[in-house]
Amino acid sequence: MKYTSKDVHVDQLLTNVSIGYSNAGYIADQIFPVVPVDKQSDKYLTYDKSHWFRNEAKIRATGTKSERGGWNYSSDTYFCDRFSYGHEIYDEERDNADNAFQLDSDAAEFATDKILMQREVAFAGDFFKTSVWGTDKVGATDFTRWSDYAGSNPLVDVSDWMDTIEASIGREANRLVMGKQVWTKLKWHPDLIDTIKYTQRAQMGLDLAATLLEVERILVGRAIYTTSPEGTAEASVSYSRIWGKHTLLLYVPNTPSLRQPAAGYTFTWQRVPSSLRYIKRLRDEEREADIIEANAYYDHKVTGAAAGLFGSTVIA
Repeated sequence: MKYTSKDVHVDQLLTNVSIGYSNAGYIADQIFPVVPVDKQSDKYLTYDKSHWFRNEAKIRATGTKSERGGWNYSSDTYFCDRFSYGHEIYDEERDNADNAFQLDSDAAEFATDKILMQREVAFAGDFFKTSVWGTDKVGATDFTRWSDYAGSNPLVDVSDWMDTIEASIGREANRLVMGKQVWTKLKWHPDLIDTIKYTQRAQMGLDLAATLLEVERILVGRAIYTTSPEGTAEASVSYSRIWGKHTLLLYVPNTPSLRQPAAGYTFTWQRVPSSLRYIKRLRDEEREADIIEANAYYDHKVTGAAAGLFGSTVIA
């Protein structure tokens, strides 16, 4: 009798490969500078802008006093809400699991990703829209959409937008945030390609585009999320991009600073020192389960609306 492969081998799960899904990266924590704070809530100073831009120094005659003046200031507050997500591992599951299942590390990665996705969705939902920033520009109304290669000029548009911000805060914008769909159209725009076609580096990347647009950094929001409720058949699940077809041009200092304008800050309560987020392991003895829980305290806060300009539907 001839043996078959099924007779001499029992299929088992591989321990060196598996197929899983998560976003390759998130950008919410890279847009506003992160401010570590010692308390969950507190105040910060806000200087009135007009006093610092008023021309008041005068010629001083011998024996007279100098021109005197000052400024006004107020305070604003932050509050770092707590965001948590946990995954349960039941004792019976743990005791029955084959070596291919890394239950604890899978749970920690899954829970952490939920926290990161929440921050991404919250930032885009709160700040990547009109009526938040000092200026809004709407594609097809205020400028030609960049997907119209024949009629649009993104180099001029961004230059004009930077001038708008500088005219309000005295600083040129240094960061440009855009959805992946915008970047896909922008990097092949003839205006940008024509600028570099005779150079040795005739391929458009983020660093080169940032140089052409005269910003320090371009951030591209690539993350997706599912819009279908849990329980939907996998073949029928719908996915959407978090960042959409928009841009946000803004000025922020590279590190949190005193007496500088900033479009916004991300305040993070360092309840666990030197950690933007942390993992807790809990035990529910009655239910015979371990809970792997990710936690984060933060507050995304607009601190200077005039330092931002939002471009809505910049591509069709």
